[in-house]
Amino acid sequence: MKIKFLAFLFVAVFTASYAQAQFKIGARAGLNLTTMSVDAEGVKMKPGFQIGVAGDYALGDAFSIQPAILFSTQGCKVDYKGEYMGVKVETKGAYHLNYIQLPVHAQYKIDLGGMKLLLQAGPYLGYGLGGKMNLENIRGGEKSSDKFDIKMGSSKDNQYKALDFGLGFGAGLQFGNLQVALGYQTGFVDLINSKWVEAQPVKIEHKKVNNSGFSLSLTCLFGK
Repeated sequence: MKIKFLAFLFVAVFTASYAQAQFKIGARAGLNLTTMSVDAEGVKMKPGFQIGVAGDYALGDAFSIQPAILFSTQGCKVDYKGEYMGVKVETKGAYHLNYIQLPVHAQYKIDLGGMKLLLQAGPYLGYGLGGKMNLENIRGGEKSSDKFDIKMGSSKDNQYKALDFGLGFGAGLQFGNLQVALGYQTGFVDLINSKWVEAQPVKIEHKKVNNSGFSLSLTCLFGK
């Protein structure tokens, strides 16, 4: 139902803007470099990708609104070496999270002659589809693996919440109908589901976890 709501919201934004603005629609693809902000050692950025469609509504020569709907891979890498109670510990692996994202950016365009400088910022809404955790551990010379599927939702069986939202901003260049942009976004939602924490048989110290990361995207718009 939440995925349908995101799709409905995206269509509604397109429809409401079409009658009042010059409309273009196009394809977007790009690379992500994301992490999960958490107070823990060894958490690093992980490469991923994004792909989807974007619209551009010109409200004048210099200002436009640009919504998009994207499939985006996020998460983080883990590379930790340390010692716990006198025993050497090493953990390597990654958290792989998949999202449907709906960013809506206000975009200001500065004409540089032959190309335009793009400055953009705005909110995003995301819905988590799930993911995987793959970790390889060495404790005191003994090897073990932690691998399981990550399911997202609001019930006590889901460690991670599905709904995410936050703020993104960036800059780029436009050549005709082609836009290249470097962006950064930070999530405001604590991804850990408090119902899951409360349902655990052993008390868990709850540390806040947020999505964040950079992106390099290419958008090709169609239309005059």
